Amino acid sequence: MTSRNLNKTWRDIVFEQYEADHAADVPFPIHYLIYGDQWKTDIIIDIPKKIDVPVFRQALLHAASSRRLEKDPAYEDDLIKVRARIPPSKNDGAHSQDDAAAPGNSG
Repeated sequence: MTSRNLNKTWRDIVFEQYEADHAADVPFPIHYLIYGDQWKTDIIIDIPKKIDVPVFRQALLHAASSRRLEKDPAYEDDLIKVRARIPPSKNDGAHSQDDAAAPGNSG
């Protein structure tokens, strides 16, 4: 009998994608967007330069574990940066200024 656990965490998904990107020699920086269930929000993970896969895994695990009990996932070191994605609806103040300056708006 074969049994497999097919559940994946956001970390598992990011690990797999980074490993594939690393092997494919994609250009850096890399920017990942994924839902971080422990914060109940989308998170953005920025990797500014190519690092070895085991080093990336440790950096991401450290970021996740150090912020796991916090409301804000914000974390940054010399290897990675993690932050919450701010939904467009929360940027309404900035958009209203842009709309006022748009052609055809007399303001």
